[in-house]
Amino acid sequence: MRIILFTGKGGVGKTTLAAATSLKAAALGHKTLVISTDVAHSLADSFAVPLSNDPRSVGPPELFAAELDTGEELERYWGNIKRRIASILQSTGLESAIAGEMAILPGLDEILSLVRIKKYFDEGRFDVLIIDSAPTGAAMRLLGAPDLGRFYIKNILDFSRGIGNVFVPLLQAFQRRSATESTVPDQIQRLFDQVEALRRILADPVLTSVRLVLNPDRMAILETQRAFTFFSLYGLTVDALFINRVLPPAVSDPYLMSWKETQSEYRRMIAESFSPLTPFEVPLMPQEVTGIPALTLLADNLYGQKDPIQRLSEAQPLTFELKNGEYTLSLRLVGVQGSDIDLEKCGDELRIQVGRHKRAIALPQYLAGRTPTSASLDGGYLKIVFKE
Repeated sequence: MRIILFTGKGGVGKTTLAAATSLKAAALGHKTLVISTDVAHSLADSFAVPLSNDPRSVGPPELFAAELDTGEELERYWGNIKRRIASILQSTGLESAIAGEMAILPGLDEILSLVRIKKYFDEGRFDVLIIDSAPTGAAMRLLGAPDLGRFYIKNILDFSRGIGNVFVPLLQAFQRRSATESTVPDQIQRLFDQVEALRRILADPVLTSVRLVLNPDRMAILETQRAFTFFSLYGLTVDALFINRVLPPAVSDPYLMSWKETQSEYRRMIAESFSPLTPFEVPLMPQEVTGIPALTLLADNLYGQKDPIQRLSEAQPLTFELKNGEYTLSLRLVGVQGSDIDLEKCGDELRIQVGRHKRAIALPQYLAGRTPTSASLDGGYLKIVFKE
């Protein structure tokens, strides 16, 4: 199964491109599920058909679509746990509304989105899962959720077991528990086990590709550069860029010529900044692209004879190399200055901070006993040298 995730700054057209890509994949015979994880869904509007939390057939027989309902997912995976924790907290004197809010872990909606994706992956019903993700800021929180899970497991879970031991007598006063029923910490552990398993799937370039959508304007380019760096730090492979709403050559209105020239400069900047990725340019259409016929036409013009579920680039964001007895870690970064980078090795982890984003990379065994002695930016890559 392939997972393809579309994300970009809000309003750049990622939903349209995700929908068009899913139609092309289905037309080529791939059983396809396109799912929106954005809180403000617009996938149904793009297809011009109603959608719900459960996949439904859309257009071609091989195409299914859904819009993730975080409220339903919270109830499905966390309802019983939430009620137990809230009951314990209320017994200490907290108001019910406050207890209910405190019973939901921070970032849980993002985590449950990942669990839902893992469910579809495990079922194997589809050949490809196309994710219409939230705008880049929320998508980065979503894809950072696997590391959030690791944090909870390592730091909070042991604490929660201790708290649970204190409040178990109170909990037993509210409801009878069977001998076979798992504890709340056990259920939390299983939830994060699912998230950790999906982390490995998302970091596998054979299985997962991230595709960034942007418009040829300064704000979108800057946000896309930050997103590219973030995904590289998390080991995800960006295999394509889509520059959407490019003014086509046929546009000759004097009012738009200045904007057209500006777009041309930004397109050149994008090609240089994100090399070796080759951008796909999507022209500004004469009318809004909604409905299956318009989306199908867009997909055919965009991909031609290409199969959209195949990897569109072989570039790797993170590599290791042995040369002259030294190991070098190369990490692809975009739009980052040397002063923005901070490194710290702690045990078998290398902690990297790029701007406001932090990442702890688990080092392979042959690097865990070595020390990073130098770091430099070279051709858009952060190169870190390890010595004995």
